[in-house]
Amino acid sequence: FYSMTKKTTTEAKGKKKAQTTLTKEVNLVETLEGKQCNSLFWSPAGRHIIMAGLGDSASGTIEFYDLETKALVVKEHYRANQVVWDPSGRTLATVVSQPIKGGHFKFSMDNGYILWTFQGKQLHQQSYETFYQLIWRPRETLLTKAERANVVKNLKKYEREFDKADKELAFKRQLDATKAKRSLRSTFRQRVARLKDFRRQQKAERMDLTDGYDSDDEANYVTKEVSIETILSTKEEVV
Repeated sequence: FYSMTKKTTTEAKGKKKAQTTLTKEVNLVETLEGKQCNSLFWSPAGRHIIMAGLGDSASGTIEFYDLETKALVVKEHYRANQVVWDPSGRTLATVVSQPIKGGHFKFSMDNGYILWTFQGKQLHQQSYETFYQLIWRPRETLLTKAERANVVKNLKKYEREFDKADKELAFKRQLDATKAKRSLRSTFRQRVARLKDFRRQQKAERMDLTDGYDSDDEANYVTKEVSIETILSTKEEVV
């Protein structure tokens, strides 16, 4: 990885503050070795890069790398032949698609896509019998430069608001899941009670068919207890 600028900082002297200047110069930032990838995909937002092994002969390894934190997450999408970033740089798709010109595609059972966050967390997976192309909707710039600067300035405030909203959403999902489990348990118990009642109603008919034998009466059964001893291990000691 190379940087196209060089940062130079001058020390503060007297009343003069330290100054940082950027000059156009190619500088080596970092080298990653031993990577089995044949394609690189930079995030539109910068900082993150995808190192992918795409194609029939590749392993399908997808490596998510953060150039600032040096965090590396390795995932896999077997037979993936495309990686497509969304315009915001927050989400990307790995795709298995067949040639758009048609014809026989021997890997059609793998057709589809997987959506990931830029950090490598899988969001969604979808399969298709025929799948040719995935294209993201263009993303307009909705905020002015001053509005974007204000968002960055108040980022901590927005993080607290989003964290609160996430916790409320997680609690609601947990509550809905609990309600669904209770509903299933109640339905199961009602079904068992209905079947038991149905069996009780058929008791007279069953006894008529078996010459008065009641299979529900414990007195009609003989209980035998059998003990089986098994030697798990032995140890000999010479005295």
